[in-house]
Amino acid sequence: MTKRASFYLISILFILILGGWFAYEKYWEYRVKEGAKALGYELSNEEVKYWVKRIRSYNKIDGFDEDIEEFVAQDKIALPPTNGFLFIGSSSIRLWKSLEEDMSPLKVINRGFGGAHTKHINRHKDKIVFPYEPKAIIFFCGSNDINGWNSPEDVFAEFENFYNSVKERLPKTMVFAISIQPSPNRFDQRPRQLKWNDAVRALAKIEKSLVFIDVSPPMLSEDKKPRPELYTDDLLHMNEKGYKIWAKLVRETLKNYYPGDFL
Repeated sequence: MTKRASFYLISILFILILGGWFAYEKYWEYRVKEGAKALGYELSNEEVKYWVKRIRSYNKIDGFDEDIEEFVAQDKIALPPTNGFLFIGSSSIRLWKSLEEDMSPLKVINRGFGGAHTKHINRHKDKIVFPYEPKAIIFFCGSNDINGWNSPEDVFAEFENFYNSVKERLPKTMVFAISIQPSPNRFDQRPRQLKWNDAVRALAKIEKSLVFIDVSPPMLSEDKKPRPELYTDDLLHMNEKGYKIWAKLVRETLKNYYPGDFL
């Protein structure tokens, strides 16, 4: 290949990469604008760019290191008791304020953080999973991963990584995976969310220590649309009505497997 041909080839590759990056930026700007419109807001170009930068930052592998160090600092003061019930995942776990009351008398540990992706949980499982030696892990994550334009297949692979590591390190621990719920703010992503749900459901059918908890059916209306009355103003996070649905389904499931812990 001549130098001129090599130069043209490199130029073409550069243009393709630049074009892909530009399209990716435009995609995110569109997502942010449409999300704001759904909530009744009009964002300026500067605000759109701010939110694009913030949402994309969640994809960084070290995006939540500070949150984890806060948990580690708490554990140094008082490590949660072993053989408890570990709830781990993203903000839907973190914001579950009534968790202890809803799961009483179980010993629960809440390790939900920010806009967590499954890869962030995998990054920190040596700090916020294994040291607790939990009897059961209740897992909710994946919605942010998919919203970050990660494929359902890649997100499931991260979950499978998590599950297999638990099975190896904590062979007596069961994992209960909560389905990605149909929030109005992200309902356009529902086909990709359902691919993740279906993959975890299928894995649970062949793994004795994995249980899939499908919270979606009661969160949909008769016409299979999200029920906005279950969510806060952002139409993404649940309000008390939404958490009541989760609490009922999770509690009933855990009670089937650990009846003695509810006495």
